[in-house]
Amino acid sequence: MQYARLPVPIQAAAALGVTALTGGAVWLLFNSGNAIAVAAPTPTSSSVQSECAALTKAVPRSVDNETRRGTSPSSPLTAAWGDPAITLRCGVPEPEILRPGSKTYDPTAEEGYFNGVAWLIEKTGDGYRFTAAQRAVYVEVDVPNAYNPQTSAVIDLSPAVIKAIARNDGASGPDTSPAAGATSSASASASAGAGAGAPASASPSASR
Repeated sequence: MQYARLPVPIQAAAALGVTALTGGAVWLLFNSGNAIAVAAPTPTSSSVQSECAALTKAVPRSVDNETRRGTSPSSPLTAAWGDPAITLRCGVPEPEILRPGSKTYDPTAEEGYFNGVAWLIEKTGDGYRFTAAQRAVYVEVDVPNAYNPQTSAVIDLSPAVIKAIARNDGASGPDTSPAAGATSSASASASAGAGAGAPASASPSASR
């Protein structure tokens, strides 16, 4: 029996696909169908690109019992789960609320400590935005109001953040404590708890 030889361009494309997958670009597996639009950040350096690619490889296939789905445009800096989508963006700029001189700067911004990571908590129009603010690269997670408590998503994602992104002091491992000047997770939850669907409280030792 004779087998047709693939044209060289197709052979090359196939080889690139295998190389990408074996090289750790797991995000390619989630690009076909059911993709959600997520704006990909622009990495500021090759190290940011590398750490974010490691993060989107390390994140779990399921977050808050929702299955991972594709993002559009496809990028190793983004990930998504469920419908409505829980979205992750890695390599985002420093949040304005933490930036002295910005209109929204707040040195007492709410922060919760969930599963070893200190997450900045901001209310959005349709849920909450959590930003890992003590890592070397900012990681942003948006959780719609459809999920309650929204903190379940970041509890699931924190181990991957710890594994892939170093702390902003260069050390590895969990964040040591909520950032200086930020409210504790308990007080943040107390102030937010008056509204339906607000993030639930968690102690510094909380884990799943």
